[in-house]
Amino acid sequence: MPGQAGGGVDAVQESKADELDRLVGELVTLDEQRVCIGTKLVDLEHYFRKAGYPELSRRALDAFMTRYLGRVLELADGMRE
Repeated sequence: MPGQAGGGVDAVQESKADELDRLVGELVTLDEQRVCIGTKLVDLEHYFRKAGYPELSRRALDAFMTRYLGRVLELADGMRE
């Protein structure tokens, strides 16, 4: 069975499992930050559009579509490969 070859293998496996847990935690944090930024961009776009600032509204929308949504779609494409 895996992990029964000796204590060294178990230590390596435990180290890699710890690394995995740490990376998953970092991804969760980054994802939460990304969602917050996306929400703020949408709020700003809405504000500028309602306030009559079409150029600023467009900048916020462009940032959301290219940087935020574009990256989400790029990641989804990569997961399909």
